[in-house]
Amino acid sequence: MFPSLADIEAECVVSEAEARLLEAPEAPIVLLRRDSDDPSLSAIAPSVAPGNPYLGVMLPYTPLHHLLLDELGFPVVATSGNRSEEPICTDEHVALEQLGGIADLFLVHDRPIRYHVDDSVACIVCGREQILRRARGYAPLPLHLGDGQTTGSVLAVGAHQKNTIAMLQHGEAFVSQHIGDLETAPAFAAFVHVIDEFSDIYAFKPSVAVCDAHPDYLSTSYAEATARVKGLPLAAVQHHYAHVLACMADNDVHGRVLGVAWDAQATVLMAQFGVASFCVSPRMDSSGWPTCARSACPAASAR
Repeated sequence: MFPSLADIEAECVVSEAEARLLEAPEAPIVLLRRDSDDPSLSAIAPSVAPGNPYLGVMLPYTPLHHLLLDELGFPVVATSGNRSEEPICTDEHVALEQLGGIADLFLVHDRPIRYHVDDSVACIVCGREQILRRARGYAPLPLHLGDGQTTGSVLAVGAHQKNTIAMLQHGEAFVSQHIGDLETAPAFAAFVHVIDEFSDIYAFKPSVAVCDAHPDYLSTSYAEATARVKGLPLAAVQHHYAHVLACMADNDVHGRVLGVAWDAQATVLMAQFGVASFCVSPRMDSSGWPTCARSACPAASAR
């Protein structure tokens, strides 16, 4: 987090589009190319993103941030208040218990925090804004999917890693903030909490549940249990097919497309090519997504 745009420009290459994104009301973290590959020429510690030509930078976006950065006058490393693989702490008592061995000081407030929300992450690709992590400032603003693209009210529970959930009704998808990897009990509890809060805010009652086709994902187990208890039809979507549909929705693309999905599994980068069309209904079955080709290549740094 830098005190000002001028301070960022002293360390990174900043285009007009990137400057607008940094100063936008959403105030995301923006990935910017460093001005120099030589750490000795930078005021940033070499331990920050070592070997990476990019920095994730942002400007102050709350009054407290402005007070702190005005007083300091130099950039600081700002990270979320949570242990690895767990959601952000929203209660100071929990924070003191979980982070007491990590942080030296705690600045707390008497106003309760209702939702945990990470900073959004974005970059500029080919002159267009590309959201890499949809959270504060962007979620839960809806994506308009168009009339006739959905049947009923759909609860989509996401995958296991980098999870988000979505609720679709009346042609619009309300996508949650980034929840994270569902690797721990606190992370899964946060996942359930977000679904409950979304349902309450939007008075949402699903008529269809949609999950990843992977049988061992916790999100899949949740969808199966929800469908069973509430008597809902359940649609399982093949993982790469879901990637392609997400790209189509994000770019307002309709009709049939040739989808190319790349995904990392351990040290292997998998590619799948297939024909896809955007449709969400109780009859969806993409487990047999027609595939033109699959390929794999070593990718030790793919993740």
